Order: sequence, then C-alpha cells, then structure tokens
Amino acid sequence: MKAAVLAAALLVAATPTLAGRPLTTEDAAILEDKACQLESWVDIARHVTTGWLVPACNFGLGVEWQVGFAREWEGGGSRLPEAYAQAKGLFREATEQSKWSAGWVVGVARRATNEEHRGWENPYVLLPVSWSVGDFNFHVQPGWARERESGRDLTVWGLAIEHTTKPLDLVAEVFGVNSEKPFLRAGLRWTPIINYLDIDLTYVTRPGGTRDERLVSIGFTWYGPPILP
Repeated sequence: MKAAVLAAALLVAATPTLAGRPLTTEDAAILEDKACQLESWVDIARHVTTGWLVPACNFGLGVEWQVGFAREWEGGGSRLPEAYAQAKGLFREATEQSKWSAGWVVGVARRATNEEHRGWENPYVLLPVSWSVGDFNFHVQPGWARERESGRDLTVWGLAIEHTTKPLDLVAEVFGVNSEKPFLRAGLRWTPIINYLDIDLTYVTRPGGTRDERLVSIGFTWYGPPILP
C-alpha cells in the first residue's frame, strides 16, 4: 500500500453522530453533552492490515474530544504507526425547520513511522457542512493539513452521501488530498440496536490505482445516552 498517501487521505477519519462510521468524510454534528462513544475498525488491504480504536466524549461546552490509535500488521510483524487527537464543535446546529449544520475540527496527528518527525507534529483543520433531504444525508468537508516530514501543506477534502433507512443504511463517498486521484468508498451500515450499536462493511478503492490501494473495512460504533457526571 502507498501508506503515506493513504494515511494523509485518512487523516479525516471521523466519529460523527450523523454520518459516523464508516465514512472518512467528517460531518457537522457532535455527541450530546456528557455523552461518549467508541469506534473500532479494521482496514484489510493486500499486504497490510490496520486496526483502529477511537474513543470520543463531549465533556461539555459544546466540544467533542476524540483520540485515535492505530496498530498495523505486515509481514508477520506489527507496529503502532499513527495516532491523532482532535476537538470538534459547531458553528451552526441543524433544526427541524432548517436541516443543515456547519462545524469545525482542529487536530494533530502523530506519525511514528516517519524518518525524522515522529511526534505530534502534523496539525489539521477541517470545516464540515452537513444537510438532510428526506432519507438522504449529505456531507461536504474541505480542510487543511500540514505534513511535517515533507514540509508540505495539504488540501484534504471529502464528499459523502447516506441513504438512511434504519436498520440498514447505504453509504458512499469520495475523498482525497490535493489534486491527486481520490479514493472512493461504498458499502453498508447496519444498526442492530437502535441508538446504541452500528456495524459497517465497506470497500475502498482508487480509480486507476494499484491493488495495494484497495481495502475492505469492517467496523462498529457503540454510542448511547449521556453517562458522564
């Protein structure tokens, strides 16, 4: 897998309450006040398997805090290649009368596999916008990221659509970095326990890309009512 390109594209891995797993495109929604959720997934590519564990909580003040940790298995060995931490809030919340919202995400990523800059040195900012039309949810997310190892500023972006007909939803998106060929994702999200558990299965590919740039992603999201004091 071309890990550097895919890692940059997946910098925007999300934990939204509207879009949620398995979309990489961030959405403009946050957890309820005092609520938490846990996401976990495995990306299975030709030669590399990567697992993620991503808890998130809203401790109050309208800000959702999230951290993500990855473990990668390749060639019989494993390593901890990436981690990130971010804060997320809203400029505008959707209402029954006006079903669109706008938000912000500020975060920093750690790239332990870099040759020189292995610490928390890769900041990013995302500006997601979401809206609903009937059973369809749409998400647009432009953003900026700094790749410390190469000294480059990156444009990270995503466009996503969901057809929500619980307990089974259809999801699709296109996302990428700068003007490089984007990645495409399509698949299903199943909700066996409404308001508590989602399970997802998607396929990611890159038009004109190699077999190493394709993967199957399997994951879940656990969430629920406010539980913090």
